[in-house]
Amino acid sequence: MHQRNERLLNTKIHQYLIPGIMMSLSLQLGNILDTVMVGNLLGTDAMTAVALSIPVETILQIPGYCLGTGGAIAVGIMLGRREREKASGLFTLTFFVTLFLGLVFSALAFIAAPPLGEILAAKAGVAAYTADYILVSMLGAPFIGIGLLMSSYLGAENHPELSSAYLILSNVINLVLDFVFLKYTSLGTKGAALSTILGFALGMVVFVKYIHSPKRMIGFVKSPPVSLLKEALVTGAPVFVFMAMSFVKSLGLNMIIIHLTGQDGMAIYTVCDNILMIVEMLSGGIIGIIPNMAGILYGEKDYYGIRALCKKTLQYSFVVVGIAFVCIMVLTRQVTILFGIKDSPLQRDMVTALRLFIFSLPFYLWNKFLTSYYESIEESAQASLITFLQNCLYVLPVALAGILLEQILGGAGVNGLAVSFVCAEIFTAVTAYFYRKVKYHGADFYILPKENQGVNLDLSVAAALEEAVQVPREIAAFCAANNVAPESANLAAVAAEEMVVNIIKYGGKSVRWIDVNLSVEDETMRLRIRDNGIPFNPTEYIFDSDAFDIHGIELVKRISSEVDYIRAMDMNNTIIVFACKEV
Repeated sequence: MHQRNERLLNTKIHQYLIPGIMMSLSLQLGNILDTVMVGNLLGTDAMTAVALSIPVETILQIPGYCLGTGGAIAVGIMLGRREREKASGLFTLTFFVTLFLGLVFSALAFIAAPPLGEILAAKAGVAAYTADYILVSMLGAPFIGIGLLMSSYLGAENHPELSSAYLILSNVINLVLDFVFLKYTSLGTKGAALSTILGFALGMVVFVKYIHSPKRMIGFVKSPPVSLLKEALVTGAPVFVFMAMSFVKSLGLNMIIIHLTGQDGMAIYTVCDNILMIVEMLSGGIIGIIPNMAGILYGEKDYYGIRALCKKTLQYSFVVVGIAFVCIMVLTRQVTILFGIKDSPLQRDMVTALRLFIFSLPFYLWNKFLTSYYESIEESAQASLITFLQNCLYVLPVALAGILLEQILGGAGVNGLAVSFVCAEIFTAVTAYFYRKVKYHGADFYILPKENQGVNLDLSVAAALEEAVQVPREIAAFCAANNVAPESANLAAVAAEEMVVNIIKYGGKSVRWIDVNLSVEDETMRLRIRDNGIPFNPTEYIFDSDAFDIHGIELVKRISSEVDYIRAMDMNNTIIVFACKEV
């Protein structure tokens, strides 16, 4: 026998890792290549206009991004607690609210786009370009919202590969159409926005496979209680704060940079922002695993699994950031050329600013990790605080101070801007640390109970019959040590052995390890068994002696008071409940 290890969970992390990275890679790479194509095919003015449109783009993404992320996390926790009906109700509500808000944005497009272009870009002299981009983006808001919403739910609903497939396909379509529209038509920035919308819309063909998937745990339901929406709003509050603060940050930085450093400063900031996207292509995909898995683990009170998940994602993320730091430091000049910056004075300023800016990356990663993690364990206040500090409270005044200080010393201000991003991330990390220490009296960053309620036995069983027969002995010894009556201990031991043996025999070649947890709480024992074999729901199994038969399932149903099953994190998760008598 083995104490609980991370091997089964690691297989799931690795299964989610590649789709997560590919999803983040396609999303961020699409944005970066959009900027590269606009800069090279339409010029610096058009590239500046697209950057100045970001505050409006942020608003258009709020419904799908916030309700999708918050809803997917809340649904994961509900599924971990075996509340499938509530999970389906929440999915239904968030889908139709997102669609409705997208249609509202579309209806306002022709009225709102021209004045928004003037407000955001008149100082830079690119108001017409900006208004064109905003107009098409607003018209396509329903596709943006539903696309982002569904990609979040797919990741949490046993289909991370479909989530990444959707975003990859969407961005491939976007980039192909970008080249066609910008190279061979006179659409200008309208073409750049139109290619993005068509990518979101045409990529939805991927959702057909999800609709017909046997692994789906949620779906549309009639007349769900509107009160369920609160679950998504509370859990998604940090995401809303992030989007709102991103709007404030984009708008504020655009105004500060344009007024104090001009178009050259805006070009440098645009490239710095895209460098951040490059880092997020990989590290963001790794950290993105957390919402897909931590909510379910938290709902099941699997705190060991949460710690293992966090450690692994942090290890991978910091390796990626280290590699990116070295590459950007060495290839800075080549990066500027990639974005169409070939003017010597501007290029020299940009190289120095970029090399200063990338020192913010490790601190940025840490803050993003904490935000994602706290969202997933229902610590919305902590996550919202970090988001507010990172995207508003520190970055705007520190950026203003950095630019002005350098200009007082005789510089252009762009290096002071780059250093300000480093300072803002450090200030955020330090403030969040002291806030947590004060609020939680010295707790580590996990902010989890030290133990599950009651007492627990945690085992990892290798998929071999000789190991399976040792499971009842371990359970009997654990129950005896915790004053559980022998007859109650025997029921749990028999059920565990039968389930483990069946998984080994019929689970398929993918089964290597099986996690077994027995929790004794007051007058109840809960046996949780998790494996990554083929989907199998014991609650739907019906005994038929004349056909294929898994002999132990009927026995387990008879001796237990409840059997519950869910397919979560693309694993079989079965909970078996017994009455517990003390000696």
